[in-house]
Amino acid sequence: MTILTRDDGIVKAVRYGVRGKKASNAAAFQVMCYGDFKLRPSRGELMTAVSADIIDGFYPVSEDILKLSLLTYLADITYTLLGENNPDSRVLSLFLNTVYAASYRDENIMKIKSVYELKLMCAAGFMPYLGAACECGRNAEYFSPARGTIVCASCRKKGDIALHSTVLSMMRYIVGCEDKKMMSFSVNDEKLYDELSSVTEKYVSVQCEREFDSLAYFKAMRGLY
Repeated sequence: MTILTRDDGIVKAVRYGVRGKKASNAAAFQVMCYGDFKLRPSRGELMTAVSADIIDGFYPVSEDILKLSLLTYLADITYTLLGENNPDSRVLSLFLNTVYAASYRDENIMKIKSVYELKLMCAAGFMPYLGAACECGRNAEYFSPARGTIVCASCRKKGDIALHSTVLSMMRYIVGCEDKKMMSFSVNDEKLYDELSSVTEKYVSVQCEREFDSLAYFKAMRGLY
């Protein structure tokens, strides 16, 4: 198992006998479960999960393949940016709040995706510059995933993305708001969440210098709904 912990960051752990009929608290070892884990050192870098008590199983997620595929992708980018054994209470809180939103709140799934992508980038030290204008002083109409900033038409380069004014406003809100209020906004045209998603996922991909198979799977699942 891969577990995001409060004190040790992301750790790898094993749990023996969890699939047996007599296994205790087996549900606590399911995907996306939030629990109180008791871990002890094992061989190599692995830990052994001695026991676990469920705090929240987030069962609505496990019953929805689209939400589960999204959170798998978000876990993937979290692992990429945080790495193992790097404690970060903010990232843990962001991830928990995002799983909670996917489970229990009536939020647009692309909004959930984009908010976490952008908040995670900020927490990982990649906060984009979204000031009032391009560095040359002209009005900014594009976002540069490579440079992490907004740019004007004259300064744009290949790969820069045209920004709808509302999308830029959403990005500014997400970057500047308190983490606990990160979902506290909405737009009338939900297609704008798709545009926002295109920008934030490209920013993650370019800064991480890789594509994510889990993102491709999420998009495939979304195409079926």
